[in-house]
Amino acid sequence: MKLSTIFSILAIILIFSCKHKQTDKVIYYKIPNGKIITTKVYDSLEESVSQYLKYEKTIVSTIEKGDSIIKTIEMKVIPLGAVDKDFNPYENAEKFIGKKLPFNSITTINDELLNIRSLNGKPTLINFWFTNCIPCIKEMPELNKIKEDYGDTVNFIAITFETKEKVTEFLKKKDFNFIQIVNSKKEIDKIENEAYPMNMFLDKDGIIKFVRGNLTEKDGKDFRVLIDKLL
Repeated sequence: MKLSTIFSILAIILIFSCKHKQTDKVIYYKIPNGKIITTKVYDSLEESVSQYLKYEKTIVSTIEKGDSIIKTIEMKVIPLGAVDKDFNPYENAEKFIGKKLPFNSITTINDELLNIRSLNGKPTLINFWFTNCIPCIKEMPELNKIKEDYGDTVNFIAITFETKEKVTEFLKKKDFNFIQIVNSKKEIDKIENEAYPMNMFLDKDGIIKFVRGNLTEKDGKDFRVLIDKLL
């Protein structure tokens, strides 16, 4: 076999290998209301919406960052009938309202084990996020202000499925002053969270009282009202 032929075959194998690796990236969708959801939730949303609407879907942008791909979706819809209720990407997590977290401990970015019971005695705000989530990043400055204003009267926790290394690199560029919990995919799966950002409010006894998406009011007023109810 000629040397040139061997190089050609190797080149084809390399190209195929690169394409195959790209499929390992996690795909998220940014839907028209600005929320970022997983492929699983997006597929469920499409299936639900298609029962009531005809629509044209357009991917207006695709952003690749690290091991994530975020596709921004626009939809032109033609109603076929009344939709019973708005799609709620936090529906699964809201099933835990009135209950305690379904896990007993989590690991901080400093490799320290944090016992959930140690949070009792104060209200707790838990933010679920990841480094390539644009709405997550957008609300961080206001979340930092809320933490600064309430100080030690409230526990402020940030949980992500991402690695310690990835979060450490992110925090070199962006301030996020919550207690950082990493490598928590198993814990996140237990509360069936599929949308980001998600914010969960616990009372002084560790009972989940409220589940919300991202901040919606100026100066974080909506979150401050919820925290005040729990103090």
